[in-house]
Amino acid sequence: MSSETIFVDCPHCGMRLEVDKQTGKVVKTWEKLKIKDGADPFAESLKKMKEEKDRLDKYFTGAPESLKQRRQELADKFEAEKQKIKDAGGTVERPLNPLDLD
Repeated sequence: MSSETIFVDCPHCGMRLEVDKQTGKVVKTWEKLKIKDGADPFAESLKKMKEEKDRLDKYFTGAPESLKQRRQELADKFEAEKQKIKDAGGTVERPLNPLDLD
């Protein structure tokens, strides 16, 4: 906790807010933990953190494959457009350079 922020529990919604002392603006919020009656709050928090870690691990381990697949899709689209232009018999001329007009 920074000495410039304070923590406040909202009496209406139960969220925990981190508020900047000088400006009064909310820096960060945490949702109220939904706990079943008779359940251990520590165990519920630990379970939620583990689920979040698993979700992020799954996302980051799949990211390189996703990027590789996206790169291949874009390369295929580029080649298809090149082929379409070639089949249409169109020649691509370079645009006129305004500096060459002098």
